[in-house]
Parts: sequence; C-alpha cells; structure tokens
Amino acid sequence: MKTKLKDEQLIQLQNISETLIEATEHFISNIKERQFGQSIHIFSSIVEGYEAINQTLRLYTTDTDDSKVILNKIEPNLVLIAKELEEKNLMKVAEIVQFSLTPNLRKLNKSFLKGSHNRTITIGVFHDKVNPKEIYPTERINALIKESEAQHVHLIFFSSEDVEFETKKIHATVFKNSEWTKQTVDFPNVIDNIGFASKHQQSITERKLRRLIPFTSFGVGNKLFLPKMMVKHRNFAQLLVPFKMITDEQIVYDYIEKQDIAVVKPILGARGERIYFVQKKGNRFTVSDHRHERIYNKENFQEWIQNTLLHKKVNYMIQQYIDCHTIDKEPYDIRAHVQKDSKGTWQITKIYPRIGSKESILSNISRGGRTEDLLPFLTTQFGKQTGEQYNKELTDLSLDLTKYLDRIHNFSLHELGLDLAIDHTGRFWLHEVNNGPQSTYHEEERAIHAIGYAKYIAEKGIVKQNQFQLSENQFVAKTSKLPIEKLDNRHRVGMLKATNDDDKLATACAYVAHYENVQFYTFSPQDIDYNEMLLRGEFYENGKWISKIVEYPDVIYDRLRLKGIRGYNDVYEELEGIPFTNEFHGNSMSKLEVYDQLSSTSTFDDIIIPYQRVHKVRDIFQYIDEYEAVIIKPEVGSFARGVHYISKREKNNYFVTESDTEKEYNEISLRKYLNELISKGTFIVQKYIHTRTIDGSPFDIRVHMFKNRNDEWDFASIYPRIGVRYATISTTITGGYIGNLLGFLDRNFPKVNTEQLKQLIKSKSIVVADCFASFNTGNFNEIALDIALDIDARPYLIEVNVNKPGIVNYEFDVAKLAIPNAIYIAEQNKEMND
Repeated sequence: MKTKLKDEQLIQLQNISETLIEATEHFISNIKERQFGQSIHIFSSIVEGYEAINQTLRLYTTDTDDSKVILNKIEPNLVLIAKELEEKNLMKVAEIVQFSLTPNLRKLNKSFLKGSHNRTITIGVFHDKVNPKEIYPTERINALIKESEAQHVHLIFFSSEDVEFETKKIHATVFKNSEWTKQTVDFPNVIDNIGFASKHQQSITERKLRRLIPFTSFGVGNKLFLPKMMVKHRNFAQLLVPFKMITDEQIVYDYIEKQDIAVVKPILGARGERIYFVQKKGNRFTVSDHRHERIYNKENFQEWIQNTLLHKKVNYMIQQYIDCHTIDKEPYDIRAHVQKDSKGTWQITKIYPRIGSKESILSNISRGGRTEDLLPFLTTQFGKQTGEQYNKELTDLSLDLTKYLDRIHNFSLHELGLDLAIDHTGRFWLHEVNNGPQSTYHEEERAIHAIGYAKYIAEKGIVKQNQFQLSENQFVAKTSKLPIEKLDNRHRVGMLKATNDDDKLATACAYVAHYENVQFYTFSPQDIDYNEMLLRGEFYENGKWISKIVEYPDVIYDRLRLKGIRGYNDVYEELEGIPFTNEFHGNSMSKLEVYDQLSSTSTFDDIIIPYQRVHKVRDIFQYIDEYEAVIIKPEVGSFARGVHYISKREKNNYFVTESDTEKEYNEISLRKYLNELISKGTFIVQKYIHTRTIDGSPFDIRVHMFKNRNDEWDFASIYPRIGVRYATISTTITGGYIGNLLGFLDRNFPKVNTEQLKQLIKSKSIVVADCFASFNTGNFNEIALDIALDIDARPYLIEVNVNKPGIVNYEFDVAKLAIPNAIYIAEQNKEMND
C-alpha cells in the first residue's frame, strides 16, 4: 500500500514545479533567440524535474488525483518538444511550450498548493573558515539584523567548526536582546554564504551542508574564467576588454608595442590591489600603481616583470587600457550592484559612478575615491540629452547582462557587481564582474534584497545546483577496507575512464608516470565517494592493478569523455575545479561548424574540400553535376555512420553506396531517397576526393596529435587507414587495417618524395590544430585529423576529431605525451591558485 505524501514532500513538489515554470520561461526565451545549444541544456533540466515529480507521485498518494492527471498530460508535451527539437523546428517548439506545456505546469503547481503551511524562516550566515561576524563590516551586519527583524526571520552566524551533523545542530552566534550570545540551534532553512569556492576546494562540512540545505551564493569565477564563458556563449563578448595571460616577459613587450598604454592586474584580486599601468616612452618604461609612478630602463623593467608579474604566487593578465576620465581628468567607472529580490527577480540595488583622485589611476572607493548619483554625473560629463541616454542604456545593459550571466551559470547567481566604463567614443566596456561587491554606502538597501532572496529560497525550497543520487554500486570510503594511499608532494594524475575500458593505455601511462615521478591512478564514475571527497583508485604495482583509497587528483586525464551527456553530469560537476585535459562535451561536434570556422580564415583554401550544407535535394544534384562524385554525410556523427558516396553514371543513372550497401538509382528514385534522407537531419554535401590505393581500396591518413610537456602540439602517430568498403574507411573491428606511413606512401605514390609529403602533412596539421584551438575556448590536449590524398598526393582535410580518438597499438607513444602534458596542466593550475 502506498504512503501518503507528507506536508514537506508536497511543498517540495510545489517548489520543483515552480522551478520548472521558471526554467520553461528561460527555455522559450532561448528558443526565440535561436540559442539552440542553451535550449537543449535547459530542456534536459526540465525533463529531469518532471521525472523527479513523476517518480515521487508513483511512490506516494495525494488527497486527489489531480496532480497525476495533469502530469500525464505533460509527458506527451515533452515528447513532442523533443521530436521538434531534433528537427530544429523552433517555431513548433515555441507553440507547444506556450499553449500546452506552460499552462499544464501552472495547473500542476496549483494542485500542490494544499499542505503549505506558514513557518518562521531561519537564515544562516556562513563562512567555511571563520564566523562571518568576525569578517563582515559592522555596517553590513547591523543592516542584516535590522532587515531580518523587519522581514520576520531569524538570523544566525556560524562557520564549519560550529556544525554537528550527528545532531543536526549548530553552535551559532546570535544577536538577541541587544547583545551577542552563543546558542545551539537547529540547522537553518537556508544558508547565505560568504565566499565562493569550486566543489574541489570546498571543505567536507560545506559540501555536506550544500546537500542538506539550500545555499544562496554561487560565484562567477575569476577574471580569466568569466571572459572564457562569455566568449564561448558569444553574447556580450563585445563588451570585453582584450587581454592576455602573462606567462613570459615577451608577452608584456609585445603588448605595449601595440598599445600606447596597458593595464596589468592579477587574475585573483579585489579592491584595486596590485593593478599597474604600463607605458613605453622611448627606451624607458613607466609603471604606475595607485599612487606612485616609477620609470625604469630596460634592464630594471625586465627585473620588475620577473619579480612581480612572473612571481609564482600571483598570476597576472595584461589588457588594453580604456581611457575613462571625467572632464576634470579624474578616473572613473560605473558600478552596477545587482541582486535578486524576494521574488527571485533581478533588481538594480544601486548604480553609481566611482570617481578616483586625479593623482590616482584607479576609481576604486576603497582607494580613496568617491561616489555620486549616476544621472547628475552623466549629464555633467556628457550633457543633458546624452547623459539621459547613457543612464537608460547603462541601466538596461546592467539588467540584460546580469540575466545573461545568470543563465550561463544555470540561474544560480543572486548578487553581482558589474564594473562598466565609457570610452571617449561612447563605447561601453565591461572591466570585470565581482562576486559579493562592496556596498559601503548602501548596506541597508542591499540587506533588503539579501534577506528577501534568502527567504524566497527557503520558502520555495529551491536548490540552485544539481543534486545526485548515489547508485547501489557507488564507492563508500567509510565502509571500505581498502588501504589508504600515502600522499607526498608529487603531482597526482588521475585517469577517468569507463570500468570496462582496455587497460593498455592506462598501463602505458603508469609506466611513463613512474618515469616522470608523479603518482598515477585510474578511476571510474562508480569509484567516487561524493561525501568524503575520496576515490577508489587503481594503482599499477608490480605488474598488476591494486585498489586503494586516495584523494582527488591534481589533474584529470579524461578518457571517459562524457561531459554534458545525461547521466554523467554529477561526475563532472563533482570534479569541477580540478583541471581536465579535455573540456569538450562528449557528443560529436558539428562538422559544418568546423568547416565554416576554418574556411573563414582563408588559410586553408588549399586543403578544405568544397562543401555545402544541404537545404534541398537540388543542392546535392548541383554538386554531382559539378564534381561527378560526392560524399553526403550527417552534420554530427562519427565512425562513418550515415556517410553516402554518390557518382553519376551513364543515362542519368547514379551509383550510391552507404556502409556495405551498394545500389543503382535513376534520377527520380534517387531524388525520392535523398528527400527521405535529409528529412531525418542536417547533412553536408562534399566533393569526393579520389583517395585510393593502387589496389583500389579507399584510405585516409590519420594524424593523431597531443600536446607535450611544453603545451605544444606533437605527434603521437601518423598512419594510413585502409578500408574494405567502396568509399568509406572501415574500423579495424569491421575489417579495415592500418599500416606504416612511409612504406604505404612509397608503394602508392612512388613518384612522390614521401618524406617531404610527410612533413607537409605534419605542417598542415599543426596549423589546423592551432586554428581550431583559437575558435574553441575549452581546453583540450588531443586532436585527430583525417587527411585525404588525391591521385597527385595533394592533401585535403576530411574531418577533425576531438572526441576520444581511437588508439591502435601506439599506447606508449600517447602516454609519453599525455602524462607530461598533464603535469604541465597541474603545475599551471597550482601557480594560478597559489
């Protein structure tokens, strides 16, 4: 017999349904803006929320059957949307969402309203390391206390050392009867946390609290991470000030040669600390900070770069200087302090100019600057009409940008400080985005939204991060009898792989890691203990694999490659903060997008095979008329699935082969077949490059590249792949075979200087890999190119593959590059965080 839903469960279902409504609103917004990738991501979250409600209602009963009836109507809505998304029929998707899904979700939410009860909310103000009372400004604490009383909520202050999980109690600091006291209280309903750390850097106490209690605050990353996110998602990227990471002194010299003046700032920094303005004047170099200007000759300037900018404890970036001064020559910027309010809606708490001293290069208030009201300031600087226009544009931009940043951070943000600038041309720039911005002169206004949003989160039960369910086979360190691996000061390289993966590569990596003097182990998703932040690692010792308990690694060599794939999000979210060798999502990339990116540079006109996206069947026939033989392939896919070869024969007959199937068509029957084919997805038509051995077999050249210990592209293997089908390459599993490159070239191209041809293939591959990397912001250290050679041995690029290229009998060649590059990544990450 099913158990009846408890009040708490009913409230939770109501909260989930409200979150689904919110997510659906963002989903339809993305659909209208034709942001397909982001739409897919949000739709997956909607489906997961639906399944969570459905699973609960299958196990419990309610007072009425209304919820289940409505839920049964929602399922076909989701199925229809999924089908239309596959076809990229966005207008139909919008119609289903607007007229079916959204109304049904609202009805579902109303059906859960029964059982809701008023309760007094307790907000816990929390910092992992130290009680917030000791580090928060007195003005902020007083404002929070005053507002908590106005909104009828309890306020407690605590750190990790005050938490007892066994009793679910907290030894909190509380302001009561006009004095501070220590009280032992129940866990709060919501936690307003200070400070933002990635999961990897959170203490076990904080991680456990996050799984039990909603948190309000999530960060946007440092000055390097956020621009990468914005560039990746395209929108608002034009606001970013161009910059480069300083990894050697030549970067500084090159930058100030191009720019009259440059700004140098730390990746991790606040309140205008350690910011320098650098300028070259003849043979001298001027370095200015907050108050002082120093002039160096080249030798002293080089010494300053080495001792300051390349110091291992701080990582710096150099960027274009945006001249932003008042008519009185005072530096200024515009700070927009934005927060979510008691309804979860973004509001501008305060937007104001920060004006620095004439003697300073900074506008920061903490450095002696001042503030004014925005509109009078703008009208004074730019005149009444322009000032009013800028005031409106800055206000609109602040909200639009904030909502966008919230969206690309999974709607988890709640408070930001945007630092904007206006240059002499009237162009707006974004200097940076701050977590937990200062509010020296408006603490009470800030407190209204801070308390209101925390109360909103508690009442709605909204958890702004993905939670996970432990599978039955998940590793639990506390109950394990495995030995604990002793750690030392060596780097730890962990290989994430599937449980049933071949161990040849792992064994090769273990040998290379031993030679490189680093700790190496493998682990699978089932080997993660999420609660204790420990792994069941496999160590290669004395010729066999031994299981041990070990801490998370310093860097992850990802051979699983399932990031972004449903069912594996928890794994990658858990390991967030640890650098990965590959940050690409696990699904295949768009071939069309890759071709378009490379073609846009005009650098690869000699190796890009003529191609076109197929809109109509006539596109294919036009290519056949022009080139006689063509290849048709899906925009997304691998292993030659769905690849067709078509050639024109006599009397308007056509020869078509796909996989092992060969068939002849007349024009009418071919048009019918192609119409059915392209209705199933997006396809590309390409000129067919006659790339065959002297025996008539199709072949290509696989160029498998890895980054080395210097983070430069190197070659793991270059080898021919010979197929047994008519026009496509076969895998070794399906009968294809591989060979030695120079021997293969000597036999099939006897009139060609094969050593020169090999070097040509290598040089072209390096340029393609560098160009591809420039278009993709995610880190990756492995790429495989498939190269065709025509009858004159001219190379052409067939495809680019970064999604786990196969390795056939050259595992040690891969390991000799992969492990040193993983060490490089670990060292770079350590320098960033020191």
